[in-house]
Amino acid sequence: MSFINKCSTIVRRSNKEIFKFYVNDNIKIDHYDKDNNLISSDIFDKLKGLDFTNCSFCLDNNDIYGIYKDNGLKMMHIPKDSSIISKKDILTYNSKKFDIIFPHINVVNNSIHIFYYVYNNNSTNTCALFHHYYNNGIWIENKIDFINHIVLDNFTVLWIQNSPVVFYFNLVNGCEEVFFSRFNSSTLSWTNPCQITNSNKNKLYLSVLKDSMNFYHLTFCECIDNGYAVKYMNGYLNENKLDIGRSIYVSGPSTCIYPSLVKQKSTIYLMWVNYNKLYTSISNDLGKTWSEHEIDDTSIDEDFCRSNFLSNYSGDLSYNLTSIFTVNDDIAIIGF
Repeated sequence: MSFINKCSTIVRRSNKEIFKFYVNDNIKIDHYDKDNNLISSDIFDKLKGLDFTNCSFCLDNNDIYGIYKDNGLKMMHIPKDSSIISKKDILTYNSKKFDIIFPHINVVNNSIHIFYYVYNNNSTNTCALFHHYYNNGIWIENKIDFINHIVLDNFTVLWIQNSPVVFYFNLVNGCEEVFFSRFNSSTLSWTNPCQITNSNKNKLYLSVLKDSMNFYHLTFCECIDNGYAVKYMNGYLNENKLDIGRSIYVSGPSTCIYPSLVKQKSTIYLMWVNYNKLYTSISNDLGKTWSEHEIDDTSIDEDFCRSNFLSNYSGDLSYNLTSIFTVNDDIAIIGF
């Protein structure tokens, strides 16, 4: 069948009930009980043009939060032990002059963090990466970096204790390179951007994972020999640099897109899409060596898509991941 270029979000609470959010000109919410039986399927909001590039969701304890673009930014909330949804305006801006892409929300200990790219509608080849932090009734706004190219890709937000670190692409000599910046919760400011890669090759689809040993795993597609290959890197993050331990191409150049990482105990699964099929390669030595890739049979027989996966359920906690792949319009996970 075929890869469907959309991204849903699956949220599993500690009691195993599941909410799956589909975003395609509306927000559709499927609610499943702990035995994966569909309880309800509802349309929350209808907004023309709404897709995965202008919304996100997060899980704080068992409270579910979402943010989406509707002229301004709106926040939705499903309280723990409830399926009732509320929404409110959380950020306003002049939508005739500016636009936002890839809004991202995290709620940590009742503090709200919002990230997004913002650009001028008359100059879409330059934008800025912004962070808003709401704590003790006060909003703090910071510009993390200026991005000097057309944004095609999302950033990644990870956490060191309760402080975020963001990974993203920016142009250097006409090619995308990976950067990061860290938030200082004492000064309420961000560090100067730090460059990680310097390959002078175009890149797409950055995905970053931090494991329980504070070891960082990065993957992206890099242009070599007129195609895009899946590249993997790892290392420890210091104050102003990533000490790279391993950097390797896991695939050859082709039409590779959307590489994704799943780490379960000492095993790392690296999945990506190529020619409408899902490929998986496995490492059992922290990314030093990788198995020959295999094609997932389900991706041959069924339509499939990407999904973000957030969970508090005890049976899921050994899985650390960036995103997953699922059968289209279902919760069946494929690829590993």
